[in-house]
Amino acid sequence: MEDICSCGKPLRDALTLKRDDGVLKSCPECPCRAGRHVFYREDDFGTRDMGDSRVIPQSWCPTRRSDSIPSTRPALECD
Repeated sequence: MEDICSCGKPLRDALTLKRDDGVLKSCPECPCRAGRHVFYREDDFGTRDMGDSRVIPQSWCPTRRSDSIPSTRPALECD
């Protein structure tokens, strides 16, 4: 069984929140380390060219892609 966040959704689910100040996206790896969903500005993720005319946000945040000390501050975390 997957671990569940306090928001009731599985930690491995990448979530997107649309707010007045922009779009937030959760990194599917950060919650597994933090034990709760961790959201960053969608712009912080960067993009990936899929080669078929689609450009999509990267799945993992820049910190998890490089496995370094967090350099991007979360915009929001589940309680």
